[in-house]
Amino acid sequence: MGLISRSARFAALGVALLVLFSVGSTSAVAAAPKFGTPVRLPTFKSCGGYEPGIALDKYGNIFVTAHKQNHCDAVALDPSAPIGVRAQSWMWTSTDGVNWNDMPGLNNLLADPAQLDVGDEGDIALDDANHFYFVDTKVVDDSFTRWTVNGPGTNHMTQDIHRPVIPSLMPIDDRPWVTAHGATTVMYAGNEGDKDSYDVGSAANGCTGPVTPPAPGAPATGGRYTVFMSHDAGASFDPVGCTLPDSGWCRPAADHKTGSPYLYMFCTNDSGADDNINSEGTPGYTVGTLWSYVSADNGASWKRYKVDSYNSNFSASSGDNTWPAVTVAKNGYVYALFANPVSVNQVKTGTTLNLYRSTDHGAHWSKQNVTPANAGLIRYSWMSVAGDGHTIGVGYFTHQTVNGNWHVYAGTSSSFGSAVSYSLVDPVEVAPAGDFVFGDFFEVGFDSVGRLNVVYTRCTDLVPGDDTTDCLNSDIYFARTV
Repeated sequence: MGLISRSARFAALGVALLVLFSVGSTSAVAAAPKFGTPVRLPTFKSCGGYEPGIALDKYGNIFVTAHKQNHCDAVALDPSAPIGVRAQSWMWTSTDGVNWNDMPGLNNLLADPAQLDVGDEGDIALDDANHFYFVDTKVVDDSFTRWTVNGPGTNHMTQDIHRPVIPSLMPIDDRPWVTAHGATTVMYAGNEGDKDSYDVGSAANGCTGPVTPPAPGAPATGGRYTVFMSHDAGASFDPVGCTLPDSGWCRPAADHKTGSPYLYMFCTNDSGADDNINSEGTPGYTVGTLWSYVSADNGASWKRYKVDSYNSNFSASSGDNTWPAVTVAKNGYVYALFANPVSVNQVKTGTTLNLYRSTDHGAHWSKQNVTPANAGLIRYSWMSVAGDGHTIGVGYFTHQTVNGNWHVYAGTSSSFGSAVSYSLVDPVEVAPAGDFVFGDFFEVGFDSVGRLNVVYTRCTDLVPGDDTTDCLNSDIYFARTV
C-alpha cells in the first residue's frame, strides 16, 4: 500500500509523536443489521441530487442536504417551495424518514427571479443549544443559515439568521464544512482548491501564514483548508481564518462533551502536492499523509499530529482518494475512517478500509482494519458513533471490478476492535457498470434511539425509461436499520 513500515519509522524517530497500533477483531461477529425499504427524497423530476449529508437531533428530527444535479444547479424546480423553484442546495427534514419537507423559513432561501441566491453544495451541523446550521457554497463565498429547534417537526423550528455570505476573504470555496458545539462556537471550514492561493493566520497558532508556491518537485508549504471561527452562534465570523498546513481533503468534528474546547480536522495531504504546480499521483507525490489537526481552545490555535500514510500511486488519483470521515464520541474519544486504495502499476486493485481511534484528543491513534470480505473496489466511505459512546457504524460504496455495478453497504460493530458486520443497504444498484458513481461522498449517522441512518445517491435516467440516459441524473435515498 505504499506505507512506510512502523518499525523503520519508530527507529528513525525514537520517541514518536505518533503511536499507531494495529488492532484486530477481538470479539465474536455480531449479526449484520437489517435495513428498511429505501425512501426517495423529494427532488423534482429531472432535477436530482448527489453528495448528501445528514444530521440527527435528540428530538428525532432528521436533516438532509444534497448538491443539486449539475444540469439544474442554478435553479431547480421545487414544487414544495412557495414559488416553485429553489437556488440553494437541497435541504429537507423529516421525523419518520418517510415524509420529507423543506425547512421552515425557506422563503428566505429560495430562488427568486430578481435575486437568485445560488448554492452549489452545502453542509449541516447541530450544536448543544438547539441550533441547527447550514452553509452552502456559491464558489466565491457561502451563504449561512441558522435555525433554533425545540422539538420534533417543522412547527418546532424557527429560522434565526440567513446571510447570503459568511463573509470570508478566501477567494474560492470548493467544498464547505461546518461543525459546532456548546451554545456559541461554530467552525466553518472552506476548501480553496489548492495550497498556494490562500494561506493565512499565525504560524505560532498552528496556521500556515503567508507562503510562496513550491518549485516543481518540491513539497507544498501551504494548505487547502482554512477554518473560520464564530463565537456568537454564527452571528459573525472571523473573515480571515487560519489555514491548516499541508491540509488536503478534510472533514471537521466537534467534541460535544459539556464544556469541551476541542475541535478537530482530519485531513489527507494530497501526498504533499500543492495541486497547482505539482499534482497528487505524479512522481514524488504518490504517498500521502493523514493528519489530525487539534484545537484545545475553540479554534484559537491548532496542533498537528500524523495519523498514518496512504497510497496515491495512480495515473489519476482524485477519483480513488476521497474524503475521510471523523466524529467524536460522548466520552471525547475521536474516531475516523479512511478508504486507502491499493494499486499495482498505478491501477487500482483493491481497498483497505481503516478505522482509527484516539483516546488522547487526537495526538495518538490506534488503527483497525474494517475491510469487509469480498470488498471489491471501495470508492466512498463514512462512519459514525452511536449515542452509547461505543457502537460504530460504517458505510461504503463499492463495485466488484472496474466494470462492475455499484452498490451501497453499511454495518455496525459493538466497539472499536470488534468486527463490523455489513449488510446491503439497497437491493437496487446505485450506479451501473463502469468506474463512475455520482459525487465524492455519502453519509451515515446514528439517531437518538440507536438506528443507523444512511443517505446516498442512486443513479437514474435523465429521460425516464431511456436507458441511454442512465446516470445522467441521480436521486437521493434514505434508509435506516429496523
